[in-house]
Amino acid sequence: MLAPIIRKIVENKTVMVERYLPNKGNLFVQKGDRLEPFQKLGDCMHSLNTVYFPKDFEPVKFLREKVYFQKGNLLGKVGAKKIPADENGYMSFDESTGEYFFEEMPVKYTLLSGLWGEVSDVVPESSVLIKTTVTEVDLVACTNTFSFGELVVFPNPTEILEKFYLESFVKTTEGKIVYVGHYADMDTIRKAHDLKISAIVAGSADPAGFSFAKSVNMGLGVLSGFGKLETPDHIYKLFNSVAYRHVFFHGDLGVLRIPMSGDSEENTVVKKKKAPFKVIKKVTKGQKVQVLQKPHFGKMGVIDRVSVSSIFVRFDNELGPVEIDLPNFYIIE
Repeated sequence: MLAPIIRKIVENKTVMVERYLPNKGNLFVQKGDRLEPFQKLGDCMHSLNTVYFPKDFEPVKFLREKVYFQKGNLLGKVGAKKIPADENGYMSFDESTGEYFFEEMPVKYTLLSGLWGEVSDVVPESSVLIKTTVTEVDLVACTNTFSFGELVVFPNPTEILEKFYLESFVKTTEGKIVYVGHYADMDTIRKAHDLKISAIVAGSADPAGFSFAKSVNMGLGVLSGFGKLETPDHIYKLFNSVAYRHVFFHGDLGVLRIPMSGDSEENTVVKKKKAPFKVIKKVTKGQKVQVLQKPHFGKMGVIDRVSVSSIFVRFDNELGPVEIDLPNFYIIE
């Protein structure tokens, strides 16, 4: 009997990563330099927040040039609602869209490497291309966004813990990538958006919540599928081993990239496999599988024995092995 393989982790893949400044600025590295994660690549002046106002926005006066406003000053109105400046900044008019917008005062932005590697190329005042080694975690579904930030991992993930930890991280969540546990429901996804988390990763997600994340251009990746499905143990162990490391959420590629140092200690968590990857494999006793048959849909277990057209799988919460018909499962590696 043969079955398809899902390799959830692609180990130690050499890739090129571009790190760029949001505006023209200064770069401090050159081709051939070796990099560490917290090494400064460059800096520039950058406005952290820009707000565009609707077409019916009425400014305090007719503006076509950039005008400075202090925090609390009245910018204008939308109907009867007054719109004050949340921070010190400048209001301008965008000729291309016919909209007014407000930019916070630019502050110094420092670009960090975020990974181990070697500078492959430099675009002056703009970006750095880095050759690095990463571990890629496969996302079976994700929103088409890109983000980069510190990975926060919830301990012993359960539904009960999710909202508690989101609340407890309230002052430090902005820009982070958070693994929220086995299941991300609508409330958790909305809360993550409110807290300006750049992306969340979960074993599975509510389909309506996934649609919401797409509509607000928020990063959301699921590891196992939709409904209430578990995160594979070996992925959770990997996340725990690299918690608080900066990672890259590539929604366009369907992967979460984790920079690796190449240390032997890390290689015990993620071992390099040199053999070519096969898409199907002979089914044998002891293999880990994910089941696609009710009432065990989405559960993961271990093959106890193999028959002609089915397998018998042991789950943690079952007294004995459960028969699963071919092709309602796949092998997890």
